[in-house]
Formats: sequence, C-alpha cells, structure tokens
Amino acid sequence: MKNKGRLCSIALASVFLIFVFLILISAASSVSQVTKIGTGYDPAVYGNKVVWTNGVVIHLYDLTNKTDTTVSSSGASCPDIYDNKLVWRDESSGRPRLAVYDIPTATKSYITRNVDQYSKPAIYGNRVVWSANESVYLRDISKSKQTKIGSGSNPDIYDTKVVYYSYSEDPNADMVIRMYDINTKKKITVTSSGDPNIPRIWGNKVIWADVYNHQGYIAMYDISTKKTVDVTHQLDTDPSGNEYGASTGTHIDIQDEKIVYNKCVDDYEGKPGVYVYNISTGKSTLVYKYPEDVYTTPEIYDNIVVWGIDKNYVDSADDNDIYLCNLAD
Repeated sequence: MKNKGRLCSIALASVFLIFVFLILISAASSVSQVTKIGTGYDPAVYGNKVVWTNGVVIHLYDLTNKTDTTVSSSGASCPDIYDNKLVWRDESSGRPRLAVYDIPTATKSYITRNVDQYSKPAIYGNRVVWSANESVYLRDISKSKQTKIGSGSNPDIYDTKVVYYSYSEDPNADMVIRMYDINTKKKITVTSSGDPNIPRIWGNKVIWADVYNHQGYIAMYDISTKKTVDVTHQLDTDPSGNEYGASTGTHIDIQDEKIVYNKCVDDYEGKPGVYVYNISTGKSTLVYKYPEDVYTTPEIYDNIVVWGIDKNYVDSADDNDIYLCNLAD
C-alpha cells in the first residue's frame, strides 16, 4: 500500500484538502436538474423509460410524457429493462419466478425453473440471466431455451458475454469474476484479486466491486487490452495519516464511457453521494451529495442517471424516493 503522505507536507495537504472540498461543494450545488419521479427501490433505466418497484408493484415511468404506469399487481422486486421488455422477480404466486413483460403488447410470461428468492434478473435483447442456488442461468426468451452456464451468482449480460461471481469454478483462486461467451461457450477468469463481486459489463469493459476492505472500491477490466485499472481508491492513508478509500463498492453500473456509483463516506477521496466516472478522462464527478452512511443505487443510460435508497441498508421506508438527473442539462 502506497503512503501518499510522503508526497507533500502536512501544510500543503491541508490546502489541497480545502481546495478539493470547495470543488466538491461547487459540483454538488451546480446540479440543478435532479428530479423526484417516484417512490420505491431498485430503479433501472433504458432509453426514455425508467422502471422501479415500491416493494410490491412495478412502476414504469416515461421520461418523454412524464407518466407513471403500474405494470404488475403484487410480489415484484429487482426489475431490469432493455428496449421494450421488462424482467423482475415475482412472488405473487407464493413461490419465486421471473416475470417477462412486453411493453407494447402489455403481455406477461413467466420463467419458473431454477429460480429462488434471491434471483435477480438482467436482460439484454432476448436473453435473460440470473442466479439461483449458486448456479448461473441463461434463457433465450425468443426460443424458450434455458441453460445453466456456470456456478456462481450476480450475473450481468451484454450482447454475447455474461459475467458473474464465482468461488468454485477456478481451481487456482477462491473468489473470481468469470466471463462466459455465449457463442463459443468458453469461460475465462477476469480477476481473482481481493474479494471481487457485483460484476457489470458493457461493450468491452467489465467492472466490479472489490469488497476486501470496508465498502470496497471499483476496478475495471478492458477485454480488448486485457488490462485492469482501479476506478476508485483502494484503502489507503491520506497525508494526515487518516484512512480513506474503500467506500464506493456498494452499487455500481456502467454504460458506454460512464460508470456510476455510490460513495458512503466523507474522506480524502471525496464527499458521500452519487458519482459519475468518465472512463476516457479518468475523472469522477459528484452528481448529488448525501450525508455519510446513506447508500444509494445509481444506474445510467446515456446521460440519464437514476437512483434510490438501497433497501439492503435501511430499516424503514423513510426517504425511499426515486431521483433522476440528466447530465446533459
């Protein structure tokens, strides 16, 4: 672990910290287009549509018309959206299953095999991935074909690639991020460093949260170059000898050149809140500032960032609003 305190004096460090603080305050106050669009959890966004759950029903919000439509009656959680299709975990029948909803026709179908109470679906095109009982499944909903593709959890999908966490597939490591190619049916280990989890994929980039320390940090793997870089800071020590870093790994998402994440601690790395990271410039920007120990669930598509409060970290329904920010405004 590098000691960044060796790089400057305590006096210079203090000036720098004040400068960073002022920048972050300015960034937070400059965001004027943050809008509450509903109440609930687990928002996801695609195109001009946002989907979320209030813990019971699914809401579909049209950004163009600013209309909120209820598309499910009960037992709904963990929604995702791609184009005109929604998926979510449905327990309205008393047992877990996955619902697939076609928006234009308002028709619903169910995936009932190999689903448990922790299954969280992700969709890309006509393919849905999820995990159940430490196994990862892929279903082509256009062909009604379902396959077990790995041993693990927390899968995500982009085009013909699926990434997931596993602790049993790689004989050379205990905890890894694996990537499965749907066309070739081959797998590789993306990383076996630290305690990697929550993998997400878009294009030729794979990101994950390494939660070895505290709330973790974010790392990124480039499939083309086969190189891994840190997006946010690992646990480290600031010039004054205080711990910082490892506070950005609770919820992450990626789309094109942007990564969004939650930061829950006020430290040398920055203020707590919702952030967007630009892959091209390597810069993080504070989108919306929160107090310490507030955990949010940011998701992104194009310039639209949506988020709510992470229900895994709260004991009540207080302040569980869904917010939206248009980065282009």
